Amino acid sequence: MSAIERYTQQSIVPSPSASGGRLSRQTARELAAIDQSTELRSATIAAAGEVQQAKVDAIARTGAYAMQQAALVAQVQQQLALAAPAASGDLDFIKTMTVIGMGQAVADTARAVNRR
Repeated sequence: MSAIERYTQQSIVPSPSASGGRLSRQTARELAAIDQSTELRSATIAAAGEVQQAKVDAIARTGAYAMQQAALVAQVQQQLALAAPAASGDLDFIKTMTVIGMGQAVADTARAVNRR
């Protein structure tokens, strides 16, 4: 059995010598590669987050515009129904079909954005 040695920094890290210098350069290169890989992965993740935010913005803008237009259509339908009560059923049908079409446009936008 070998003699027990006291723990020191030199007992773990080899002293710099000809082969130690080579090992040190290799270690530095590997650490630089790890650092570069980490930066690249971080940039990739940040870019993916920005893409997702842009998708959410596009869908939200489309949805908000559709809601404004749906409110406008409902208001026009009510005003016309008061002016021509006999056309109330027809106006309600047209309003419903219009709002369904706008909802479909929002769904299509979400689908198209999420494919990219």
